[in-house]
Amino acid sequence: MKKIALIACNMIRSGNLCPGDAKCLVAMSRKEGEFKRYENEDAHIVGIVDCGGCEGNKNRVVPSMAVLKMHLTALNEQVDAVHLGTCIMKFCKRKDDLLEAVKEKAGVEVIEGTHAYIPPTIFGR
Repeated sequence: MKKIALIACNMIRSGNLCPGDAKCLVAMSRKEGEFKRYENEDAHIVGIVDCGGCEGNKNRVVPSMAVLKMHLTALNEQVDAVHLGTCIMKFCKRKDDLLEAVKEKAGVEVIEGTHAYIPPTIFGR
């Protein structure tokens, strides 16, 4: 079984612009977007952390990942791959620094993106 950790944008999560990380969770359950790679295997999201915020994400994401690892270790779980959320890959001006820091410290495969869903419209169909 493949165990996945997600890193999501702090601003989008705290602003409730993607309530409950719904798009990532739905994409994973449907094996769509970047989760399509798991369509022929059993894969689950075991944790979600945020980037740490715009002013310090590069310096805060690594400790957040370490705390997640600590909690998962206590549960006898581990992470096999880390996905940086579409929210980061599409909208973060510091995504390259963040990606570099995560790849340097994760120790597992790091995948850029999660889903390919477009933002909903307010009016129209």
